[in-house]
Amino acid sequence: MDRGEANVIELVNAWARYSAATPNADLPGFCLHYLTEHTDLSTGETAEETPEQDGLMNKQWLESMTGQIYRSPVPVQVEARLGALVGRLGKYAYFYSKKAMQPFDFRSIEEPVYLIALMQMGTPKKSELIYEMMAEFASGTDVINRLIRMGYIEEFPDEQDRRSRRLKITPEGLKTIQQAMPVMNRVGAVAYSSLTDGEKALLTQILDKLDHYHAEHFRQSRNADFDEVYDRMVGSRD
Repeated sequence: MDRGEANVIELVNAWARYSAATPNADLPGFCLHYLTEHTDLSTGETAEETPEQDGLMNKQWLESMTGQIYRSPVPVQVEARLGALVGRLGKYAYFYSKKAMQPFDFRSIEEPVYLIALMQMGTPKKSELIYEMMAEFASGTDVINRLIRMGYIEEFPDEQDRRSRRLKITPEGLKTIQQAMPVMNRVGAVAYSSLTDGEKALLTQILDKLDHYHAEHFRQSRNADFDEVYDRMVGSRD
């Protein structure tokens, strides 16, 4: 048996194990599972020398970003690298978005995102929109009030509960977000232009999995301390 035949047999056996353990198994899910199970995150290509900034070599930071080993006295776990990378990528996206939104009268990228969420939700309560945006109530209220003053959101009484207020996007808000969407799409193109279509699809699938997982636990975790959150979400895997 040559190596190619052995690889095919290995792949068929892996599919059999995956399909037996996974309800509604499909090929995209299997491919993602197979890749993640066979990726060694502890290795990588040799990194190039880090350029000097203000006379300092930032090797430990590079290690946290790339996983390359520079004999750092502080061990960096893969989860810490993921957290650092996701946070750093978010800052890049914010940087591009801030530049792109300059022709509009938005103060921050949060405001068009609130409008998009409101457009998708219909006529939610103020608290429901803030919860959807995972914001603190005070800061979320500030964003909504700014959008009301700008004429992009309208607030009106809830017919079922007159003590509550509901929100809806105004025609002017809809017009503005329709103008902003192509610009926001260009921001996405800039942020992810270095990835192939297949890499974008794979990354989206992984991030969707994470998003669905955390959405299930977010409500339970809001009023819990971190140790309780950790025990519920991680403790059983230690």
